Amino acid sequence: MSLTRVGASRQSLTKTLAVTGADVHHVLGSVALPAPPPHLPAARIAADDRTPGLLGVSVDAAWLGTPAARDDLFPYLGAVFAALAHGAHALGGVLHPPGTRLAPGQQPPLGGDTHELLTLDTVEQEVLANLLRRHSPVLIALGGHGLVGGGPDRVGSRRLADSREHLAARHLASADPRHLHRVRAEIRRRDGIADLTRMDIAPVGDTDGTTPRVLVRCLDSQPSLADLRAHALLLAALALHARRMVRNGSREGGTPQRLVEENRARAVIHGLRARFVPSGGTRGRTGEPVPAREAARRLLDDLLPELSLLDATAEELFPLLAPLELPGLGLPPQRSQDLLVRAARDGRAALVDVIGRHLTDTRPGGLLLRSVREESPGRVDLLLDTWQAALTEGVSPRAAGTAAGPQATRPHDGRPGDDKARDDRARGRRPRDGGQGGGGRTGTGSRSGGQGGSGQGGSGGQRADGQERPGQERPGQQGGGRPRGERRPGGGPRQGDRRSGRPPREGDT
Repeated sequence: MSLTRVGASRQSLTKTLAVTGADVHHVLGSVALPAPPPHLPAARIAADDRTPGLLGVSVDAAWLGTPAARDDLFPYLGAVFAALAHGAHALGGVLHPPGTRLAPGQQPPLGGDTHELLTLDTVEQEVLANLLRRHSPVLIALGGHGLVGGGPDRVGSRRLADSREHLAARHLASADPRHLHRVRAEIRRRDGIADLTRMDIAPVGDTDGTTPRVLVRCLDSQPSLADLRAHALLLAALALHARRMVRNGSREGGTPQRLVEENRARAVIHGLRARFVPSGGTRGRTGEPVPAREAARRLLDDLLPELSLLDATAEELFPLLAPLELPGLGLPPQRSQDLLVRAARDGRAALVDVIGRHLTDTRPGGLLLRSVREESPGRVDLLLDTWQAALTEGVSPRAAGTAAGPQATRPHDGRPGDDKARDDRARGRRPRDGGQGGGGRTGTGSRSGGQGGSGQGGSGGQRADGQERPGQERPGQQGGGRPRGERRPGGGPRQGDRRSGRPPREGDT
């Protein structure tokens, strides 16, 4: 016997920051960076050559598979951010997230955080790239934000809305270099860009002898260290899910490109207020639009086994949970971005103070968790306890029916046996899913001929072995209706039984 445990992937990440009031190169030349913890690579800091005022803090091939490993990395990044903020302040400048307007009429630079997920081979690279492509609209809705200061900006992602260098990801039938050459030719013909790394999700490496990996560049620069940690953990769970798919011999299906681009546009414009077009429509016919918040909840529910393997905690995921679950507790949805917007109304000094606390608070959940807990400690603790139990057991709070608020009874999808089917049976309606018929108290039966109830008016179904149930009506009759074979009012004779397929018998009319 052997036991194989699929481990987490290594992840390289780059946090983009902006400096206002001082030269970036002078700040980098005057900063003494702290030493990294053991077994952790030192951070690299470089100014952005294309956008003045931006710099990137990068860490290569960090392993985030345990809370202890994450507790080593992100406090170290917090110490690096604190050193950069001190150096900028000494030169009369301010270190802040891109997209933050510190003075009226100022046009702040925009930037995004990038993540590279290392894979074992090109097969895993292909599966992970396609998996991230399918969920890219949800990632944009969760990780995008508008400008801070100078009035409200309700755009889902101001950076992607204004960018001409970001393309929706394409489906990869293979990560082989020969096939990637065809993908490159297709985007050159359609969009005039031949660089695969301009896509939201792009395969990189392998062709130059480096480890194959998947580049994620659709996330805006996060306003806090806690948000960066939550998004890195979410991507690590997706990478672990893709690795398990490859281990089981599964592949990611090809989501239509038109659907990906449509939902991506909605996420860029509306963020978590978007309503996504559902998949599975044919010939222009689709189901009801899916709210972005519900799509994000489903993604977290689906990743609960992987998040459990990563030993994720509810506090770590709170920046993702807060805008999704707080409305179910009777609280307004809040994000770290909202704290910056609120502080900007009180003036520059208050805004700079909140920015500094966002970037240097190394505790899971960060300033957002502390702020919401001060407003409503009981409800927040209930939310954290519910999700911590779900992460420990690997069971969705909504599936278990333990989540507080309206989301606890919201069906996950339209599968048989969900809440909607139970509501229909309670109202005396026929279930649409073709599942089990109603019980004796409702007097309704299944339209698809499932097992009937045992009370009066039941459908009188059959047992699994095909024999009639004792004390019930024959299968040729429906409770409350006419026997099969009886002449219908105004109709001709009914020859045979269409449901059972038997030929007409003597005596049938």
